[in-house]
Amino acid sequence: MQRVLRDTHASQSAATALEQTVALIRQHFPPSIAHLYAIPRQGRDGVLEWWSELAGQPHLFATLDRDRQAALLERYDQRQAAVEQLAQALERRGQASASAALRTLIGPPDLNNLYSINDEPLVIRWGQLPPVASPPPPVPLPVTEPPPAKPTPAPVAVERRRLRLWPWLLLGLLLALLYGLYLSWPALYQRWQDYRQTTQTCTPGSTFEPSEFAVVLDTSGSMDTRIRVKREDDPWYMTLLAKIPIVEELLPSSGPKRVTRMDVAKTSLTSVIENLDDGVAMRLVTFEGCGRPLDHGVFDQRQRAGLLDKVVALKARGGTALGDSLDAAALTMNGRDRDGVIVMFVDGRDSCGTSVCEVSEQIAQRQPRLRINVVNISAATGSNCAASNTGGRVYTANDAAAVAEALKQASQEVSARGCS
Repeated sequence: MQRVLRDTHASQSAATALEQTVALIRQHFPPSIAHLYAIPRQGRDGVLEWWSELAGQPHLFATLDRDRQAALLERYDQRQAAVEQLAQALERRGQASASAALRTLIGPPDLNNLYSINDEPLVIRWGQLPPVASPPPPVPLPVTEPPPAKPTPAPVAVERRRLRLWPWLLLGLLLALLYGLYLSWPALYQRWQDYRQTTQTCTPGSTFEPSEFAVVLDTSGSMDTRIRVKREDDPWYMTLLAKIPIVEELLPSSGPKRVTRMDVAKTSLTSVIENLDDGVAMRLVTFEGCGRPLDHGVFDQRQRAGLLDKVVALKARGGTALGDSLDAAALTMNGRDRDGVIVMFVDGRDSCGTSVCEVSEQIAQRQPRLRINVVNISAATGSNCAASNTGGRVYTANDAAAVAEALKQASQEVSARGCS
């Protein structure tokens, strides 16, 4: 950890509240997102200091070249979108105060307080009001003798000018408009992101093709680990599990005694398959240890019953061959003249010697229209780079209901409908 700045003008009384907000972000996000905000600390002399866990030399935004500035702002926008999603989720759970605290962090960056450390964005002085400059001390006037009295001039009639109110009204309307834009910035940004995805998929005057869709499902031995199922999630889990053939007959009336990550992955993926558009075909790639990835093929709407049977039959065993499986899935897709989405469902990092980060960098250069969304149900973040390298998103989850919601969000951008 390194100190980036000693801030003698910062509000020391706000340090405790800022530390609580940082703790909230770190509770729900991997370090790649949490590191966006510098950590406020009180120095020994009472001065507020800004620290970061990122390693490397800090560079102020203004000192970067244009390409690095553009890349830094793009990564800043990705981190902001993730914070907005968490704020919405907390609001839906009834945690209004926590959601409001996060929303204070959302907005365009202050470039004077934006740094780059190894091309990762870092914001300092967030949550701080700008310092108010104290007025200069009054300058004493020299004492002089009063001037001799002058004769009083004759009164001159002065025509009183009318007070014009319209410039002030116009200024007030402009300020109100700017404030409204500031409050609605998160919603406008999300609409812009949706518009960009639509324009990337839809080309006027051309035949619409739905995005190619593939799922890389982690079937390593660690997927046999138990996952938390909260009591309020039990009805949801039992209803979803009952949709799988054969398993329905074995369900106990009191609910499952042992729920594993693989159980939740199967039930959640079953729900995604059942809700896919009829025109979307899905490819399933798994692995058994560090051997050759298992490509189960592409399944269209007529073959989904067979796809569900394959999902039910999956077993958790062996190592974690994420890098090879991701490369195998990408090689079967276009990604140049047609959009594509790969959803990686992982519970850790690659353990078979292939770097997921290097594979995803090659995919980004070779197939620029192929995005990778990562559903990460573990504390390890070694596979999250696949999303950041290809313009995708990372969804984190640690209980059954959150896993289902994360997999749904990671897959919902795939549609067979054309331009509206």
